[in-house]
Amino acid sequence: MIQTRPYEFMASYTPQREWIEKRGALLWFAFFFIELGAGTFMVSSIFGSLPGMLVGWLICALLGGGFHLIFLGKPLRFWRMVFSSGWKTSWISRGLIFVILFLASGLAHMGLTLWSNPLTFLLIATNIFAFLTVIYGGFAMNTVNGIPLWNTALLPILYVVSGLWGGAELTLGIYLTQGKIVAGIPVEEAIRILLIGFVLLIPVYLISVRYTSQAGKASVKYMVLRKWSLLFWIVVVILGMVVPMTVVIYSFIVGLEASPLVILYAAIIFGLLGDLSMRYLILRCGLYSPLIPTSG
Repeated sequence: MIQTRPYEFMASYTPQREWIEKRGALLWFAFFFIELGAGTFMVSSIFGSLPGMLVGWLICALLGGGFHLIFLGKPLRFWRMVFSSGWKTSWISRGLIFVILFLASGLAHMGLTLWSNPLTFLLIATNIFAFLTVIYGGFAMNTVNGIPLWNTALLPILYVVSGLWGGAELTLGIYLTQGKIVAGIPVEEAIRILLIGFVLLIPVYLISVRYTSQAGKASVKYMVLRKWSLLFWIVVVILGMVVPMTVVIYSFIVGLEASPLVILYAAIIFGLLGDLSMRYLILRCGLYSPLIPTSG
């Protein structure tokens, strides 16, 4: 970890700590589970899986929302962020609004699906709110101009792809658990596309940040060559990308029905672990550009 003394603050590349150390780690989990839950609901609704929608809704509401409220410090006052004018300038406030709208409309849609007839316009609105829920974390970080690793248009795109990929993985896992392997085939096809997108976006994202500024270059080196390189190469690249890609190629050749469940579950678990770890690295390796120019 980069250590800085008080008198060195912003005189060299200074790591951000508010959103990853101590209480800040809650926001790491909050962003992950909120986006994973909304992504799972969105994918499951497309493929008509009510259990998948319910799992995604619960992940977003209980895990994502729970971690987010605890991070805020005074959970019972979160409504002030929603009903005040903070949404005009704060992506955190906007994100809470998106989450609330998604959860409310999603609950209504599931209720109608279970006990009556679902409404098409309600499902469309719910998925719009779900998409906004998936993407808002990327925009919340993207607005921090002083951290080049975050201040790039590719970050929200990366978070959308990873959120939908994780949602598709969970949806497939639910189908496999139910024994509905045939129903999981189109989901597995969507996973292939999203996984390829994730695998391509990671190097493009890092390379683009690497050449934006010296601070961006330092952040990328910090992630892939220095203290956190083992986490990046072993967990994110090998377990999170190579293993799922290998399983996807294997299932494409032999068919999803002929693929052993153990390797399918392993690919899902490792894919989610790689996504969670990549988000950790993006938060941990975010370095502020120094106020005093440096050639380091």
